[in-house]
Amino acid sequence: MVRGVPGIGMRVKLAAATMAIVGIALVVGTGIVSLALYTALMSSVTKEATGQLTAVADLVGREGVDGLSGENGAAVTVGVTVQLIGADGATVYSSGGATALTRARPAVGLVVLEGATPLPQPTDDPGLVVASTGVAYGDQRGTAVVGVSQDSQYEAVHTVLKLLLVGTPLIVIAAGVVAWWLVSRSLRPVEAIRTTVESISSRHLDARVPIPTVDDEIGRLALTMNAMLSRLERGRQQQNQFVADASHELRSPLASLHTALDMGTADPTGRRWQDLAPVMSTETRRMERLVDDLLTLARGDAGMVTASRWRDVDLDDLVVEEARRPRSPGRVEVAFEVEPARVRGDRLQLVRVLRNLADNAVRAATARVVLSVETEDGHAVLRVEDDGPGIPPEERERVFERFVRLDPARTRDEGGSGLGLAIVRELVASHGGTVAVDASALGGARFTVRLPLDSPEPAQPAGGLSTKR
Repeated sequence: MVRGVPGIGMRVKLAAATMAIVGIALVVGTGIVSLALYTALMSSVTKEATGQLTAVADLVGREGVDGLSGENGAAVTVGVTVQLIGADGATVYSSGGATALTRARPAVGLVVLEGATPLPQPTDDPGLVVASTGVAYGDQRGTAVVGVSQDSQYEAVHTVLKLLLVGTPLIVIAAGVVAWWLVSRSLRPVEAIRTTVESISSRHLDARVPIPTVDDEIGRLALTMNAMLSRLERGRQQQNQFVADASHELRSPLASLHTALDMGTADPTGRRWQDLAPVMSTETRRMERLVDDLLTLARGDAGMVTASRWRDVDLDDLVVEEARRPRSPGRVEVAFEVEPARVRGDRLQLVRVLRNLADNAVRAATARVVLSVETEDGHAVLRVEDDGPGIPPEERERVFERFVRLDPARTRDEGGSGLGLAIVRELVASHGGTVAVDASALGGARFTVRLPLDSPEPAQPAGGLSTKR
């Protein structure tokens, strides 16, 4: 057995693919969650800064600088700085530090935001979000400024980001392990099927692969494998039966020839050879026909029954020729009813189809056989009918099997080997047609062959078939 080059197994591939997909999804998710969290926190910071700024501007407008520094001054929370900058740029009031937080000098009622960035910055001191607006108090003008620290927001984002980044490898590894386990569990039935199939030989085709209890793809695979093994077993049985039947059929003419040779040799005068010659000739022709039929069926089994000399063939001419072919006088009348019907095919093979059916009908008929051909729905329809005992419905499919004879109509003594109808089915199928049997209006059997009028030529030409019958 030829083995392929060792490669990465399915478990490794699927586990690696799962880890890669989960890893990418977690990294992307971490970025999205961090950005969303940062955006939400920054929105709250800017709202807090503008809210504080509005309160400070109102207070300064009503009470001036005293309103900021008095007992009822601005309520400054932790992390918030409030400033009032005069028109000359000097710091009039500051809740933390004398350095002005901004150089902006917006007009009264206009709010300017500084320090808020759309993405977190890689720094330990993110600074303040500064909101400023112009204010008028008394006869003076200035700028009210509120600065809100971003430290808690940055710390929250960094904490979440670290937790997600630390947890991502653990989740990826866990996903890989779970994927490995699931794939291994799923492949157990496949391994059982492989082991069973590997142990099956041509002598033990009765073995079957185990079928999983779950109706899934693997279960259907097991059912398909068992169906294939059943077909192989039936094929092997049919092959063995075919060989046995062929051996039995060949034994009879060979035994007759052997007996004739012994009898002829035992006569020293040589006179008995003249009496034995017709017997030997008959048995030789019978064995020749049988070997020729076996060869035809063997080619069909090998897919070699393909027409090699395809041309336009007038089926009506073939029917007329077959009906007029000389036969034993007085026993059976062979009539014909034809209309023009032309198909593409191998003339010799179509002659053999018609002749096999006609010979079969003549052997079964009591007094009359009718051959007919017509066109119908893009097909040429060839019918062969007889007035014999007919074929029971339960036997109408079996008659196309090899070495099948329906007593008493078809017997070995009358020259039939039981292969004629099997050959008919093979040759008709090679022309893209079908053959079936039903009851005839004459009282016997009616064989119907349907051939397409525009059958394409075979793709692979093969040698011609013998037509000896």
